[in-house]
Amino acid sequence: MSTDTLIDLWKHKLNLGDWDIITHQVDPEYILYNGEKYFIGIYRDFGRKKAIIYHDIALDEESIVHELLHIVYPEPKQDETFQDYERWITEAAENLTQSEDTWKPVSYISKMFTGFQPHHHLEAITKRNSCKE
Repeated sequence: MSTDTLIDLWKHKLNLGDWDIITHQVDPEYILYNGEKYFIGIYRDFGRKKAIIYHDIALDEESIVHELLHIVYPEPKQDETFQDYERWITEAAENLTQSEDTWKPVSYISKMFTGFQPHHHLEAITKRNSCKE
């Protein structure tokens, strides 16, 4: 499936149908990798319901779902660290893309950890520049 098709599919499954979500491949020259090998991240504008998934590698289904979950769950709970929040998002994306029960609304997914599998989302990376001048 194409990236756009996967985004449309998961927008529907995650009740994000009214969001405009696009992708933008970033030139690696403008990323501070902080020891990581690649970059995937999302910019979200909740007021306009628009998002851009930035990446420097090809996006797979799990990466797309991971980034879309950052819209559904925009920040950690009060008693949750960012690391725990990111770990939960990672696990939820993995479980959703491997599950036959993905038709269930994401709001029914309990924010409990059942284990952590490393994922390629790069929480420690910052963009050096958004575009070349």
